[in-house]
Amino acid sequence: MRDRLAPVPLLALLPALACAPTEDPSNLFTGTGIESADGIESTGGDGDGDGDSGEGDGDGDPGDGDGDGDGDSDGGVKLDTLPPDTGVDDGPSDENCDYVDLLFVIDNSVSMGGYQAALGLAFPQFADTLSAALPEGTNVHVGVTSTEMGYAGSGTTNITNGECTFTGDGMPSENFYITPDQQDTGKNGAQGRLFDPGGGQYYFSFDIGDAAQTEALKTWFSDAAAIGTGGSNIEMSTAPAGWAFDPANDATNAGFVRDEGAVLLVFFMQDEPDQTPSVIDGMSGGQAMLNKVAAAKQGCGGLECVIGGGFLLESPCNAQGNLPLDDFLEGMSEVPQVAQLPDDNLPPADAAAEMNALLADTLADVIAAKCDEIPPVG
Repeated sequence: MRDRLAPVPLLALLPALACAPTEDPSNLFTGTGIESADGIESTGGDGDGDGDSGEGDGDGDPGDGDGDGDGDSDGGVKLDTLPPDTGVDDGPSDENCDYVDLLFVIDNSVSMGGYQAALGLAFPQFADTLSAALPEGTNVHVGVTSTEMGYAGSGTTNITNGECTFTGDGMPSENFYITPDQQDTGKNGAQGRLFDPGGGQYYFSFDIGDAAQTEALKTWFSDAAAIGTGGSNIEMSTAPAGWAFDPANDATNAGFVRDEGAVLLVFFMQDEPDQTPSVIDGMSGGQAMLNKVAAAKQGCGGLECVIGGGFLLESPCNAQGNLPLDDFLEGMSEVPQVAQLPDDNLPPADAAAEMNALLADTLADVIAAKCDEIPPVG
């Protein structure tokens, strides 16, 4: 589902944002936001699904968040965060990480087909750049999950005095926060389960320096990124990012994330505001999901070993910087690597080239720099 917003091409946006005023320091994006075309509401199309609805809760695993324990967003994550130079040396140090785990949370609602195709086309260049940046022998896991927690065939966003409320099939969006510990919907790639593009392979594992494995990864990821467009029109990005690391999803996810000696990247691609519940287990939804990630990385140092990023679309709903995804990304120890989604009218190949301004040109070096900071196991 897509808000009726005027799309802004990534490369055109970045120079403009560098000079834009910052009105809210907690805003994920820079500037005052993009006006909705109709100013009131947007409605998504129908998809297919099982129509499940209900509520669930997280388990509130302990972990770090924004550094002060209050769950608030202390720092402002900005859209124009692409650094001109990451400072990564050409030669890796003798002591660096053993593993890198890459989780992509991809919107699978009706409007996302072109973006999924573009990401699949962009990934090979990113994989090659990452392979050149990381030490030979580093083992990398790549997995994909969707933005669906519970299925809604339609979705509406209502904006009143700058506050947004989300409804699906006429019900509050919270009804579609269905957690796998309470009810497993059984859908491939939903509720934080890793998506199987075929053959029972929920994530891809390859070693840096193995050319044949790297080529096989490119094909696998192209299939996995095409996660489909029949998912829920209540699109929660932060919730599945947290539940991907919960033991409730071990049937599909066990072995994907490594704790000690490993960098974890959580990367989002979504063309809607995050509709994860704002409060989960008595704390902000973003903080509750951060706690799950931190618990999975406790031996490595919690969120010190985690990087966040994504391709997102600015809207009036996230202009205030108070959505769960804002809290989630701002809770990372590193500045999130976030860029605007390309214009949805671009051909996938052109959109892929814009995506690689973040993926290949920046993110690969950021991952390698973090790997240099993390000691190997033992």
